[in-house]
Amino acid sequence: MKKSTDAILLVSTTDEAPNVFYASGFVAPDPVLFLKQGRRRILVVPPLEAGRARQTTRGVIVRTPRQLPCEEGEARSLSGWALALLRAERLKKVTVSPGCPVRVVRALEAAGIRVAVAEVAIFPERERKTPIEIEHLREAQRAAVAAMRRAIACLRESRIGPRGQLRWKGQLLTSERLRFEIQCALLERQCHAPETIVAGGRQGADPHERGSGPLCAGEPIVLDIFPRHQRTGYWGDITRTVVKGEPKPEVRRMYRAVKEAQAAALRMLRPGVTGDAVHRQVQDVLLARGFETGERNGVPFGFFHGTGHGVGLDIHEGPRLSLRGGPLRVGHVVTVEPGLYDPEWGGMRIEDTVVITRRGYEPLATMAKPLCL
Repeated sequence: MKKSTDAILLVSTTDEAPNVFYASGFVAPDPVLFLKQGRRRILVVPPLEAGRARQTTRGVIVRTPRQLPCEEGEARSLSGWALALLRAERLKKVTVSPGCPVRVVRALEAAGIRVAVAEVAIFPERERKTPIEIEHLREAQRAAVAAMRRAIACLRESRIGPRGQLRWKGQLLTSERLRFEIQCALLERQCHAPETIVAGGRQGADPHERGSGPLCAGEPIVLDIFPRHQRTGYWGDITRTVVKGEPKPEVRRMYRAVKEAQAAALRMLRPGVTGDAVHRQVQDVLLARGFETGERNGVPFGFFHGTGHGVGLDIHEGPRLSLRGGPLRVGHVVTVEPGLYDPEWGGMRIEDTVVITRRGYEPLATMAKPLCL
């Protein structure tokens, strides 16, 4: 019987699709199975995907359920595929990810197979990007920058209406319309970003509020664009906060504090520095500039999220620039995105994505950080 201590089974649900793609090079619209045992890799796909899977993967054994020793009814479900695959490989123990469907785990356990749930990343090596991956990320980031430039150009071209609302090409300029222009710029570069944030005024006080309705002069507008390249699957991420017209003095003060905090974080980036240390430096800068973090009537204000996160085949992955962030390594790709938020006026965030190098860091793409347009 083959040893099974290193056997890893992945079910390509939405959560695990990046891991399966990373390990096999295959992307499918429907769930598939991937088994790794030492150097042996097996991909189980529906019959209609078998030809494409064999063409797009290297060093991977491609099978269909019909090629597995499926018992009656097993070929009709993922649980059955998994049982038949492990039976064919004579495995009695397997490790799955936390995202593995419960029904699959229960079916395996009912068949007497010991299932362990991974407590760490299935592929921790994903954190350190190869030169090819960095180029894929750079391509996505350049698309994000191009889309940001189009958004800022639209805001610059806009006119301030009698009620302070922005008008562009004779119509109200809304979050929805500006998002459409951003999407057009991204599609021209084979990217898509359905969750793009265009949050004006008080809406920007929620870091994940996408934004809706008319955009107004004198208010900060948070533009957060994080596209996924449709060919490579890698992501980009950039944020700018801008004001059309004259901002209030408090907004200018917050802008200067956030920009300074980001610069302080960037200066720290190099191999060996911990994400925890970078995050604490950002906290210290913002606090020294007079911006505390807390809650008012249960609503948070100040700086209450991490300084950054890894970017790759997932938009949020390791490593982290946060209180739980470990040492940075050459090849890590991270965002640096300090922010300040207040329900009374909105949000202020500046974000860039960089790669850690032997000498420090390198931006994947560069762009100015204007406040006033």
